[in-house]
Amino acid sequence: MATREERPLFSFGIIADVQYGDLDDAMNFTQTKWRHYRNALYLLREAVQHWKEENRVQFVLQLGDIIDGFNTRRKNSENALRDVLQEFDGVPFAVHHIWGNHEFYNFSRNYLVKSPLFTAQENGTDVIVVKKEADAAYYDFSPYKGYRFVVLDNYDVSMCGIGRDKDSPQYKEAERILRQVNKNEELNSPEGLVGVDRRFVMFNGGMGEEQLQWLRETLEIARQQGEKVVVSGHVPVHTKSCYVMCLLWNYQDVLNILEDFSDIVLAYFSGHDHGGGYHYDSGNEIHHVTLPGVIEVPPGSNAFGTVDVFSDRLVMHGVGQLESRVMK
Repeated sequence: MATREERPLFSFGIIADVQYGDLDDAMNFTQTKWRHYRNALYLLREAVQHWKEENRVQFVLQLGDIIDGFNTRRKNSENALRDVLQEFDGVPFAVHHIWGNHEFYNFSRNYLVKSPLFTAQENGTDVIVVKKEADAAYYDFSPYKGYRFVVLDNYDVSMCGIGRDKDSPQYKEAERILRQVNKNEELNSPEGLVGVDRRFVMFNGGMGEEQLQWLRETLEIARQQGEKVVVSGHVPVHTKSCYVMCLLWNYQDVLNILEDFSDIVLAYFSGHDHGGGYHYDSGNEIHHVTLPGVIEVPPGSNAFGTVDVFSDRLVMHGVGQLESRVMK
């Protein structure tokens, strides 16, 4: 018979980069891997069914890019979004949706805050730090006493798609940041950029000062309340957890904050880099997990997981291309 300690305090599901579209398979941006647009919907369905049958996840972190940008070219964005969201109809757990670059290829922020993909408002709990930005998609919630989850908006400062109005201060700041480093006419191209500078492309983004301050204040409150924290965002923030071209523009700002609170921050979960990645930062004992993208998983496999939270560790049970691991 299992002891109480052998049972998790709670569990949550995790998945990234479904990028569904009613489209034929095609090569990715770098022409290195096939993308299976229609099959992605079946893989999402399989993941949801798996969580239902497990009957133990309290919520799911959907780490962004739930539909593909190509949907907008066919004026099929709303239909594609309806199709993927239907997979979550009637599920016995909450779903936290994070916004990635493909959300902004399809929709504006004004649209997204009124859509089911805006889970910041309904899932907000005892939030003490007040956000001033009406269209901010960053928030925190506590699913279990002593634990807090922080959801970041990695495209706060961005030129990505139609997310930001071109007259907005965030768009203008993003353009200034990009053009300062990236001299290409095509700002999604890293040509001529070396090392971590290759992250300065338009399909990435950054976090503004207000969000960074909010993150710091939220973690300070969590520390005062004796909580452990899991942070998540669409874009990776550690150079060793992903291909450098997929990094957040101001990843170091975020890392500095996480390091300042390494006594309470357990892990950072992200997507964006479809190859996935993992790095344990032994200096501050924070685990950086980048999930493989469902969109590039071939038929017959998958890439999602269930994370069991124990008092002294996170245990990730990966399915398919997501590797299982124990994170202490």
